[in-house]
Amino acid sequence: MNRLVLIGNGFDLAHGLPTSYLHFISWYIADLGKRLMHGEEKEVSDALCSFVLKDNINLCCWGYVWGHHYIRKNPFVPWNPCEEVFHVMEDHEVCKYTMSPFLRKILKSMSTKKWVDIEREYYSLLLEEKMTLDEGIVFPDYKSINSQLDYLRDKLVDYLNGLNSNKTPFIAEIQEKLIAPILKKEIALSSQSYYDYRTEEQNRPSAIMLLNFNYTNTLEQYIKNHDNVSINYIHGSLDVPESVIFGYGDEVDSGFKKLQSMDNNECLRHMKSIHYMESDNYRRMLEFIESAPFQICIMGHSCGNSDRTLLNTLFEHRNCISIKPYYYVKDDGTDNYLDLTMNISRNFKDMKLMRDRVVNKTYCEPLTRNN
Repeated sequence: MNRLVLIGNGFDLAHGLPTSYLHFISWYIADLGKRLMHGEEKEVSDALCSFVLKDNINLCCWGYVWGHHYIRKNPFVPWNPCEEVFHVMEDHEVCKYTMSPFLRKILKSMSTKKWVDIEREYYSLLLEEKMTLDEGIVFPDYKSINSQLDYLRDKLVDYLNGLNSNKTPFIAEIQEKLIAPILKKEIALSSQSYYDYRTEEQNRPSAIMLLNFNYTNTLEQYIKNHDNVSINYIHGSLDVPESVIFGYGDEVDSGFKKLQSMDNNECLRHMKSIHYMESDNYRRMLEFIESAPFQICIMGHSCGNSDRTLLNTLFEHRNCISIKPYYYVKDDGTDNYLDLTMNISRNFKDMKLMRDRVVNKTYCEPLTRNN
């Protein structure tokens, strides 16, 4: 038996890296604020928004605004770049600003839900058709939306490269979980024949593939001295920026069929399953799951819809004998096991199969003792 480990953003978070989309967008807004504070022109803009100083305030560039137009209540407290962006947005006397619907959706999600899934917001924007009296159905500007996602992808690479992922802690209990034996109680009832009853040690996985959905190299320290463990950067890595896959991967959703039927390749420009063809990572994953029965362990991956096509391929594969999620314990003592299980269920077409393969909470545990 083998083991396939799905590594998601929660894995990096457990190692102290601020890699969530919420962290990233907060950084982007702060960076935008710094550009405003130090701007040498009357306009500061990018693919997502534009800030243009109005003529009536008689300032030649953005860099003068914070010394001549705004006055700090406490001169000993420095400006907060992130807060000042929103302050400028509310001050209609200073500038005229425009914001793309994409960024507006992202910020709204951050404000109302306190988290954001950029790829999901991108996908929903592609599906936003409007009916007008004059023009009939108005379709989104797919090319413009794709350009904005390209820009965010490049900024995300810049952000992640700025994090010192080479100095993340080595967590021994994670190492133990990666190479631990596959227990009989974890195996689906329909697959019990694969269990070796001689000793528990006989059921250690023969080969382990760490299917890394992150772009960082946090995992590298866990494969040293383990010849049977490999890493598959299924969505690319920071070492090769052009390999980074960023988009949507839900071919099961009815909206995808609408996009696929459009005679416009821009609708499919950022479909993950198409970009999988640009490397052999996906093929190596298929070769691995075809080679022997395998257990799936989930470490920090939310199993959300943005990867539903790939996850359905794994979860319902005939060689899959078990799906073991490692959950996260919140500060108030509750955990996300049920939320994770509900997300897993959305990646199944056969719910009976899901109930057989997903390991129940009694036999699951947190990824680390302190989360």
